[in-house]
Amino acid sequence: MKSIIIFFVVLIFYYNCRAQVAVGFSAGPQATTASYTIKNVKQPTDFKYGFHAGVSLKVFFDRHLYFSPGISYSLMGYKSTFNQPSMPPDLLAKNNNTSFHQVDFDFLLQYDFGNDPAHFFVKAGPAISYIISGREEFDLITGEYVKRKMKYGITSDYGPYLGSMVMDLGYETNKGFIIYAYYIHGLASMNNVDGGPQIKPRVIGLSVGILLNSKKFSNNK
Repeated sequence: MKSIIIFFVVLIFYYNCRAQVAVGFSAGPQATTASYTIKNVKQPTDFKYGFHAGVSLKVFFDRHLYFSPGISYSLMGYKSTFNQPSMPPDLLAKNNNTSFHQVDFDFLLQYDFGNDPAHFFVKAGPAISYIISGREEFDLITGEYVKRKMKYGITSDYGPYLGSMVMDLGYETNKGFIIYAYYIHGLASMNNVDGGPQIKPRVIGLSVGILLNSKKFSNNK
């Protein structure tokens, strides 16, 4: 995990020293949930609200096309209600309400529409996430209430590594200010227990930020 973060930090500093690169900072609110199935039966879920903040690069690739790697922090979570036993969190659980903190590593391609400095853009590509920590709380059919830390690891209930696909749709002004909406479609399940549920995060959000040195690309369009 530390080596991945160091790699991204070095990448950002390295590319920032080059002529055809700009660094962007963004943050905003997001709504998170999960596709939650037990033995292929979809369970009811609700959204939770969090936020994200991060830094990214815009690296010239070919005319309107750019490489846009990024690293960010996200406050995630989901609420679920069970109509059959689920382990995790517990075979006697009726529901689960989770919140967890994760770091996201995006490997996106960006396409700018038009030749004007102010333009719409779209980004898409894969992402890898690492869950730092989390908490869950749930009710048991016996009437008890449980609140505890989520256990992450190879042999624990939940896996700390996730994979997803990301899509952004936004607008950049001629002064480098950006606003975009995004959707994250989780591909990997958080569950580690054999025969347990498939828990795949889903995220929609809105972000605002600024792209420093965006005028570097004025001659590429």
